Amino acid sequence: MGVLGISLLFVGIVLVMNGVNRFSNVDAKSTAFMNVVAGFVIIVLNVVGIARAETIFDYQNIASGFLFGFTYIFIASNYVFKLDLRPFGWFSLFVAIYAIIIAITNLDTDIRFTLLWGAWALLWFEGFLELALKIKKLEKVFPYLAIVIGIFAAFIPSMFILLNKW
Repeated sequence: MGVLGISLLFVGIVLVMNGVNRFSNVDAKSTAFMNVVAGFVIIVLNVVGIARAETIFDYQNIASGFLFGFTYIFIASNYVFKLDLRPFGWFSLFVAIYAIIIAITNLDTDIRFTLLWGAWALLWFEGFLELALKIKKLEKVFPYLAIVIGIFAAFIPSMFILLNKW
């Protein structure tokens, strides 16, 4: 669970930072840097995890980690290159569906992961609606949602995991 704790620590920090930066109009390239760092940390941790994976559960965790890592790499790329975000919106839809499935499969094993995956599914689904379907009203929702989910579904759980209190 150590890799999960480290990954969630970066996810939490970057989600809060992305939400706050959207409110305060921070330079996009400055915001991109932390997204790149978070994305690469998560991807590298999961590449290393492939070498150690033994069970299908290990591979499911690695797949999940890659989805988070690629999310932050794409976000960073957009901040630097001003990409069309519609493809990322569609990516977000598929990740939201994945997250819902993982949330449901955790119902009978660990309700905490059901709640976390449900929160992440909500955030990715918001990304789909805002970016792929161009529902502009949601632009004002993202910063709040990112900050709340960053704190309660990433940063705080990461601390419990890293302190072995999960």
